[in-house]
Amino acid sequence: MNPRPFEANYAGAIYGTILSMAVISTASKDPTLGSVEIAGWAAATALVFWIAHVYANFVAAGFARPAEAGELLRKTMKREWPLVQGSLIPAAAMLLAPLGLVSTESATYVAVGVGVALLFIAGIAIGTREDLSWGRRFTIATINACIGLLIVALKIFVH
Repeated sequence: MNPRPFEANYAGAIYGTILSMAVISTASKDPTLGSVEIAGWAAATALVFWIAHVYANFVAAGFARPAEAGELLRKTMKREWPLVQGSLIPAAAMLLAPLGLVSTESATYVAVGVGVALLFIAGIAIGTREDLSWGRRFTIATINACIGLLIVALKIFVH
């Protein structure tokens, strides 16, 4: 439930970032996949999840009223779009490898690191939105980033 429908969808952005980090971490275990393919998998997965979220919210909101369906669909698509946006930044970091700036393996770590940084920044933004003290903002940001670090740890453990 989104109690602030006209504000940023931080939950979607966080979800998308974590989703992208997980796909990148998992796909990077396949030595036949290059960084462009890994970025593509992350982006495609985000789009599939976005479609699923849009559809589920659209159905749950009662799309059966044809006169309201078009506007409801547009609003739902817009509200859920941060899921895709949050996933694209780590995916884009994978493109450092074909540019020759890093290896594919290093791009994976950069992408996950960028994801951790995004999660930290989202925590600060949420704390700021709520006008929390800097201590609480930092706590939220740190917890958010730790979830990202957990994904990194799982990648290292599984790899």
